[in-house]
Amino acid sequence: MLRAPFALIWNLFKLLSYVIRSFFFRLGHFLTRKKRKWVRLRLPKRIRFGPPAGLATYFQDKVSYVELREHIDVVADDPRIEGVVVTADHLLHGAGRTADLRALIERLREAGKSIVFHSHTIHSRDYDLAVAADDVLMTPGGRFYMFGQRFEQFFAASLLEKLGVVAQFVHIGPFKGAAHRFIHRESTPPLRLMMNQIVDGLSEIREERICQSRKLDKELLSETFSRMPLDDREAAARGLIDARIHRRHVARWIKKGEKFVDNPALADHVVGTEEAKKTTDDDVPAPAEEDEGRDVSIKDAVKYADSHPGPVPWTPLFRARPQIAVLDLSGMIVMPEMEIPGQSLATIDPTEVLPVLRQLAADRRIGAVVLHINSPGGSALASELIWDGIRRLRYEKPTVAYCSDIAGSGGYYLAVAADRIVCQPETITGSIGVVAGKFSFPGTLEKLEVGSEAFYRHDTSTFQSITEPLTEEVMENLRRDARSFYRQFLRRVGDSRHLPHRRLHRYARGRIYTGIDAARRHLVDDLGSFEDACAIARSLAEPELPESTPVKFHAHRSVNLSTLIRQSATTPSLWTETMANTQLLHKLVQRDPLLALMPYRPQHDEMG
Repeated sequence: MLRAPFALIWNLFKLLSYVIRSFFFRLGHFLTRKKRKWVRLRLPKRIRFGPPAGLATYFQDKVSYVELREHIDVVADDPRIEGVVVTADHLLHGAGRTADLRALIERLREAGKSIVFHSHTIHSRDYDLAVAADDVLMTPGGRFYMFGQRFEQFFAASLLEKLGVVAQFVHIGPFKGAAHRFIHRESTPPLRLMMNQIVDGLSEIREERICQSRKLDKELLSETFSRMPLDDREAAARGLIDARIHRRHVARWIKKGEKFVDNPALADHVVGTEEAKKTTDDDVPAPAEEDEGRDVSIKDAVKYADSHPGPVPWTPLFRARPQIAVLDLSGMIVMPEMEIPGQSLATIDPTEVLPVLRQLAADRRIGAVVLHINSPGGSALASELIWDGIRRLRYEKPTVAYCSDIAGSGGYYLAVAADRIVCQPETITGSIGVVAGKFSFPGTLEKLEVGSEAFYRHDTSTFQSITEPLTEEVMENLRRDARSFYRQFLRRVGDSRHLPHRRLHRYARGRIYTGIDAARRHLVDDLGSFEDACAIARSLAEPELPESTPVKFHAHRSVNLSTLIRQSATTPSLWTETMANTQLLHKLVQRDPLLALMPYRPQHDEMG
């Protein structure tokens, strides 16, 4: 009973805020009633999945995907908005995250909005998003860079040998090659076969989408790939783009259509004026000459959505409104307090994740949970701990695992604990296998003229040594231990996917798949977007949740000042990547000798 009066007072404040915002919002529309109203959606190179938590909220003000989808819903449901201009330059997401953004664009088109995509120079991920638009524009003088799917791996066995580093690893499964880069000089035949199939699968998905969207012949598109890069004129001639327009002229192009020609001579008379000095590349100046028809007004989509009064989210007087909880599990899976060298700050630590899972299970307001998984794996033990936490959550709430870019090895291990697994057709998943081993540095110390002497009783103590390699007997112990965890991995997947052991073993052995191939093998349940995962979560809830059920993001990772200071951008090179990967793997096996880690990482953009 104590809740009702406070909820009533809070609703009165909401009503007052709605009245004030609605007045100014409608006044703005009245004053611009003679203009056609559009919004511009500016997409940064990287978009966080969820809003930051902790100290990071004061340093990171860019909109996250979870917030962006809410803004898209506001724009889609507003009949005053005629269309949306989407601008993106060199997106750095993987294929799955890009597919989620593409689903948002398709949501706007389904709502009857016209979509115009503009980019200065179009890269692969940019075009993966652009094909969802009605019109694709590019800046005159820009370039079209789409070189096809590519995976690349460096092999450092010779380098480590010269440095005096001994890498000893066992891989359970011929396709499980997470440490092959340190023990081989080139790919093994199984890995080469697997990666060629992955490249072919991803290429077919992309090319089919482009052909359907742009109405292009597949053979012509293949020939176009062989001519990359293209300038803006050739891209237009081949039907890849619709027009060559500077970004500041997009409003005029929308107004006049194909009649408008972006001719610099027409705009030369404003150079040097006060208007020209104030104009930036993203601004939309008034037309220089009188045109027929109504002018086009383009506002920022995020600001427009924030100012939109929208429906009042009334607070229930007696019981809280049900919601869908979203938890982001992105990054390397690690044991507690482990810093990842050469990687981003995104890690999945059981000491951070498990308390949040328990809170979600106990919260009566939560009707269902969606886990966003984007991980290549990591520590086998940490994967098991989080798997157990998800399983216990599943007993209390319907739980759906949504896999975006990557859900391989340990990432897939987490997914099988959920009720349902949803992924994109391009998602890289599978990699059911185990890696185990260690690095030692006897030759390095010798080159540095540093001597060492050890005292021990059993040869197995060399596992803790950085100076002595493992004997063959100890390596056999390691193989036996890795096979034991591999059998446990198979049991976890078999119990979840209801697959016979023999068939599952054939699908496993460390092999990775695209989402489409994984669905064919019943390793995932559904192909779809994050929105589809939320819809499935609503349907699994008891009672079934309505479509209007809000989605609330729950963070498990807080960024403090020290981690913000440590985070810095580095220029990748063969040396830095090799050393960073070596140090990463060394740190992982120091904490947990058994790893559930994928063999390859995709390059998110072929131009790097």
